[in-house]
Amino acid sequence: MQSKKKSMTHFKLTTYPLVDKNDIMILTGYSETQSKLLIRQAKLLLVEKGFNWYKNKRVGRVPVQIVEDILGFQIISKNVIIENVHDDTAIEEDIHDGSH
Repeated sequence: MQSKKKSMTHFKLTTYPLVDKNDIMILTGYSETQSKLLIRQAKLLLVEKGFNWYKNKRVGRVPVQIVEDILGFQIISKNVIIENVHDDTAIEEDIHDGSH
């Protein structure tokens, strides 16, 4: 049985306080290499703060707050919750001015 990865359009910080390289790629548009480097840098900062769990090379998820601190901006925002507008909007060909 194949497990489905949850779509980031339904990302909630309270449910997913951790991010991995794939999440960073989706949320920021950074490349895989840049995202891996961010995870690595976040892990080093966490180890410096005494969180030795992150010394493990197999740990690939870090708190989103650390990544945001490194980047200097918030990557989780209310805009992440917005679903694809085309999926939720009725599009009609004869509407020119936005009214019916």
